[in-house]
Amino acid sequence: MNYKYQYIDDASRAALITANSDKVLIEEDNITEGNFLIFSDVVPLENQLQNLNNTTNMVLLAQEGIL
Repeated sequence: MNYKYQYIDDASRAALITANSDKVLIEEDNITEGNFLIFSDVVPLENQLQNLNNTTNMVLLAQEGIL
């Protein structure tokens, strides 16, 4: 599910990001109607793939004795 919040300044933007740290920031809209941050509680496929690649790389480095 996506959640869309409007913010006014950098302080309110930072507060929204902190308050929604359990979600993934997927989009930021700066349009005539205002500034919005869009969060999702579902991790995008690109992020899942990157996490998988990072984990694979860590395993390979550990096997080689680098970590």
